[in-house]
Amino acid sequence: MRHLPCTIAIMALLAPVSAALAAETSAPPGITVIHLTEKAERLMARDRLRAGLAVEVTGPVAQQVQAEINRRMEAALAKAKSVTTVKAETGGYSVYPQRDPGKPPLWHGQQTLNLMSDAPADLLALMGDLQQQGLATQGLTFEVAEETLRKAEDGLTAEALAALRQRADKVAGDLGMSVQQIRDITVGNAEGGARPPFPMMRAAAAAAPPPVAEPGDAQISVTVQAEIWLAPKGP
Repeated sequence: MRHLPCTIAIMALLAPVSAALAAETSAPPGITVIHLTEKAERLMARDRLRAGLAVEVTGPVAQQVQAEINRRMEAALAKAKSVTTVKAETGGYSVYPQRDPGKPPLWHGQQTLNLMSDAPADLLALMGDLQQQGLATQGLTFEVAEETLRKAEDGLTAEALAALRQRADKVAGDLGMSVQQIRDITVGNAEGGARPPFPMMRAAAAAAPPPVAEPGDAQISVTVQAEIWLAPKGP
């Protein structure tokens, strides 16, 4: 209870500030407030490819299954690292038993290998080699690289803001008013670019041509929002 007078005093000091802020954000008399949203879009080529593969092993002894996964993943990583345009990293690793009545347990193991490259042809060729080593392809995904999105972002933002201003002027003109102020602008980041991953059929270890994939184009967009104050036109 000893802190109560101090708390009341602080609240009393803050009250005029809060009232002033509320007054600043409220539209003055005679002002009409509208809210607009505009989006700028652009088609861009998907320039990055991601792929997922897995080493899969089944056997009666867990230790043997794990040892075989480790051996095959070590070889796969060495192959992947030999392609300088491809970035490789390992993913999940799991070993679990399958127990059927009257039968000894059977162990299943898997470790994933994730690949990424801005040179899709190199990655697809590497995937063909890894498939021949016995790795199973889990999926392919084309996307627009983050660096490419950021480069396009400024231009798309300028286009969206220009469209918002143009629309604000048009709405104001239709109402016989003029734009007095554009406030509380929200600018989004460039979005889009990834296509849904498409699963691949599990490939046999026999010699086969590498996978074939076409990136296509992606619709990239930036969205802007703003509060617009409209005032009656002067005489």
